[in-house]
Amino acid sequence: MKKTICTFGMVVAFFLLTTNLLGQATATSDHTLTMGIPEVCLLGTDAAAIALELTTTTAGAQITGGTGTGYAQVASIVSAAETRTITASITGVPAGTGLKVTTAVPSGGNSGGTLGTGSTAVDLINAATAVTLVTAIGSCYTGTASTDGYALAYTWDCATGTYGNIVATTGSTATVVLTITNTP
Repeated sequence: MKKTICTFGMVVAFFLLTTNLLGQATATSDHTLTMGIPEVCLLGTDAAAIALELTTTTAGAQITGGTGTGYAQVASIVSAAETRTITASITGVPAGTGLKVTTAVPSGGNSGGTLGTGSTAVDLINAATAVTLVTAIGSCYTGTASTDGYALAYTWDCATGTYGNIVATTGSTATVVLTITNTP
């Protein structure tokens, strides 16, 4: 009986060892992965209202001083020979005044990639053709915090030669529309 159990145990052990060795015919194996990255083109703003006011406290001086900053966040993945451009158009600027915007490219630790080139003191004119704020945007990200992204510094002032057209307003709203487009 002991001999039968011992023989049976040896047969089972031999079977397990040979099965394990046969299952290990090669020392390596691989997986084939199909990978893709789609084009991404997303633009958002910090969505905060920017308060601008023209005023003076000196008799005989013209009104001045409407400045404020907003931020535009971008996530962009472009194809090989492509870049992107951000443009702006505006409606609602009060008569006799002018609005300019300077765009600074992000430089902090929350951004990376090909962020493009900003612009300086671009005139935003009511209902006119959109103006270019940022060029040569490639694959990049600008961060998601409220002060991350392209800094758009607005300067509102009296338009040259039209001071007589200015009238007092309260709560007047101008709307800047930002657009990101592909540039082949």
